[in-house]
Amino acid sequence: MNSFRKPTGFRKSETHRPQQTPCVGIFWFVMQAGRPELLTCQTPWRDAEDYGDFKTEAMAHYDFWPGLRERLKLVGEYEDWPRGRVVYHVRDAVFTAYIDRQLSGDGFRAAILEAFHLPPEPTRFAFDAHYSGAKFKVSGRPVRASAS
Repeated sequence: MNSFRKPTGFRKSETHRPQQTPCVGIFWFVMQAGRPELLTCQTPWRDAEDYGDFKTEAMAHYDFWPGLRERLKLVGEYEDWPRGRVVYHVRDAVFTAYIDRQLSGDGFRAAILEAFHLPPEPTRFAFDAHYSGAKFKVSGRPVRASAS
């Protein structure tokens, strides 16, 4: 799997392939053609940046968003769409997806698991104030588009 670190790179959700390495990274759900679409910047967890006891994507939402917004002709700023981050806790051997509360539905969680190639166990979902308060709302069943 490629690591997308340049502001112009992104990955839309793709079909789960069990042999693929689980990834960490940042993501957004944005409305495209009337449906929520998952956009990610991700790195295989073993290649990710060390951050204390965690492995995390080095790219920040605010650094990645301008190129993504320009390429996809999106509106708003990086914090305007529901977003989150997937990290790996090395000591506990567990993935955690920090998400906006409006992403609590099963469809959104399944799309995140699929896109980041995460095992349902041991993956946790947690709400984090840092990822709350999105200005725009997303609704409907998430689009599972092929990689771009």
